[in-house]
Amino acid sequence: MKILTWNMGAAFGFRGAKHELAWEWLNAQDADVALLQEVVPRPEFSSAWGSTIWTNKYQNWGSAVLTKANQHVKWSPTDAHPWLRRIGGAVAIAQPVEPDGLWFVSVHSDASSFENTHKRYPKTYAHLPSRDGIARCSTTEMWEIEPLAHELRPTLRGQQFVMGGDLNSSRLFDTTSEGENWRLFENLKSQGYLDLGTRQGVSERQTYFKQNARPFQLDYVFGDALTESRVRSWQVHTQAAQELNLSDHAPIEIEID
Repeated sequence: MKILTWNMGAAFGFRGAKHELAWEWLNAQDADVALLQEVVPRPEFSSAWGSTIWTNKYQNWGSAVLTKANQHVKWSPTDAHPWLRRIGGAVAIAQPVEPDGLWFVSVHSDASSFENTHKRYPKTYAHLPSRDGIARCSTTEMWEIEPLAHELRPTLRGQQFVMGGDLNSSRLFDTTSEGENWRLFENLKSQGYLDLGTRQGVSERQTYFKQNARPFQLDYVFGDALTESRVRSWQVHTQAAQELNLSDHAPIEIEID
């Protein structure tokens, strides 16, 4: 099974004809699953896929899970998931039709914390659900990936799953391994979200290619223990960002037995 994770950059300048080229590149990869962020739905391109699970985040772009086999349906949060209902645009969740099928989750976690967003845009996050029990990397701030991972955990427990996307976080943001970004990844690991690049010798590999930016890896793919043990390869398609300039992010490709 070939899985691609890609922030297609529609939020920041990669629209119109450029976005069409990105769709063409995506469809030419013959992937079985695509976990997409900052993507604008284009029926003329997505019709090549068996199922498309889409959530809009801002204006006309959002996150999506595309599968070649039509074996998934959209999973929606209930009253038992107050955070996922509040920030639903940050994640698209594909539930398998078969009980033993793979779940797929596409994540776009904002670079700004709830607190910083609220300062810039007052009343945006004036009323939020309880934070009790949520593993946090900071005592004063919280990012979308943290409540998202917390509330998804009971649903994904005991299931095989792949969760990928743009976390807007990198260990290189910290000057030491004691920083908040390092704690974020340790918290995810402790909750059962295993980095699918670890067994392939991946520590930090550049996926973000904005001009003059440091070689940050902002995009990650996680899975359960069984799925992690079946990863055959992990690579970054740098040419999509560096040579073709289709997005400021490069896709990650993973092959799983």
